[in-house]
Amino acid sequence: MIVLLGAVAVVYAVITPRKAAQKDEQSSTVRNMETALEQFMENMEADNREMVELVTSAQKEAKQQAQEREERINQLEQRCNELQQSLSEQAKAQQPVAAFQAAQQSVAADREEIETESQISMHEPEAVDPPRSATIRSRYTELFTLHDSGKSVEAIAKRMNMNKGEVQLILQLSKQEEENRHE
Repeated sequence: MIVLLGAVAVVYAVITPRKAAQKDEQSSTVRNMETALEQFMENMEADNREMVELVTSAQKEAKQQAQEREERINQLEQRCNELQQSLSEQAKAQQPVAAFQAAQQSVAADREEIETESQISMHEPEAVDPPRSATIRSRYTELFTLHDSGKSVEAIAKRMNMNKGEVQLILQLSKQEEENRHE
């Protein structure tokens, strides 16, 4: 019995350290896993912080670029307004010039007609009024049609793609021409 008891004690002694060694191995494996997970979590947190910093810096840059673009757009709009004002001032300044030039051309054409009429009347005493095709009214039939239908000078100018001064000048020249014919 003593021998049996000794043998059981020896077997128990041999089995017990193996269980303890297995428990030690399992606990060290668990500790290693916990350590690895902690390091992984720390790395993930560091990466997340970097991502947050990158996103915030990108947002700041985007806001700054948007603000710069908005300022540039405002500057360009101001410049466009200045150019439009400048063009309208130039157009206003040129409008009388264009009307004056058109009037000069019309007056020159009228003078030529009058000269030719006077030459014709000198050579032909029976010559009657000059043909209607040479009158201002006949040259601008659409303008006078609109005027006779009651359209304003502005509406006529827009429709005929002319300046208001030009339209007024043509109307005045027509009146003068009619007065001269009646005299």
